[in-house]
Amino acid sequence: MTGARRNRVVVIGHINHDRIWRLTEPLRAGGRIAWSSRETRLGGGGYFTARRLLDLGHDVALLSNLMGDAHGESALADLRAAGFDTSLIARRDGDTDFADILLDPTGERTILSSERRLSRTFLLGQQIEADAFYVNAPKLPETILAALEHAPLVVSQFPLREGDVRPADVMVGSKADFPGVTLAEAWQRASALASKRLTHLVMTDGPAAISIYDGRNERTASLDRTVSVRDTIGAGDTFCGSLMHALLGGADIVEGSRIAANATTDWLELREAESGRATAKSTS
Repeated sequence: MTGARRNRVVVIGHINHDRIWRLTEPLRAGGRIAWSSRETRLGGGGYFTARRLLDLGHDVALLSNLMGDAHGESALADLRAAGFDTSLIARRDGDTDFADILLDPTGERTILSSERRLSRTFLLGQQIEADAFYVNAPKLPETILAALEHAPLVVSQFPLREGDVRPADVMVGSKADFPGVTLAEAWQRASALASKRLTHLVMTDGPAAISIYDGRNERTASLDRTVSVRDTIGAGDTFCGSLMHALLGGADIVEGSRIAANATTDWLELREAESGRATAKSTS
């Protein structure tokens, strides 16, 4: 993926402390499920998208929240060391809430998040400008909405729950999150959330073709290849970061979606290989 200059991108979204439980069998009602390993790592929609954009060479500012306990302090230090602009991260009193993720052998994941963490709003007490914004949040204060209004490019994640209207050029969702919803119906929901500025709705479908819709016509982008991995956590967020990179580099929405999908496949495959090497090293 080449061609994009270094841009300043503000990513609005959660930074999670993901506690990942690797299960030995799929979840089932009333069952006793064994787990083989567990690990804790930074995650969340904001983090994975921002991480991808940073790795692709952009100047990335995270607009998020971290708690003031030891976990929050450690996360802030790690983000600074990685090269993120952390000046827009709000510090809050209290203890960090972990997101528990149950990962079965097929890669299917179940995420457990506290209502308190999900309901936290994002804060912005200053005027900011950027070449592009990515939004993964249902509720947004007026200060953030004002910044989005004047931004050259805004990509928003399709809120799964009721969300505030926000200016957005592109909205990205997953068909798995909207079962039984037609593309036209999804467009109506998306355009109501993104106002008249919305130009494209991008709907992913796992390894299947991506649908790109402009309110009238559907176009598709197919992956060059697919890969089977045990851990797909963060794949959708990584796709969004790769899509923004492609759009900032001048790709159109269909080509950008194809590029982003293939880049995400490469990312998943690389992480799977790194995880396998780490597991082998720890057991040797």
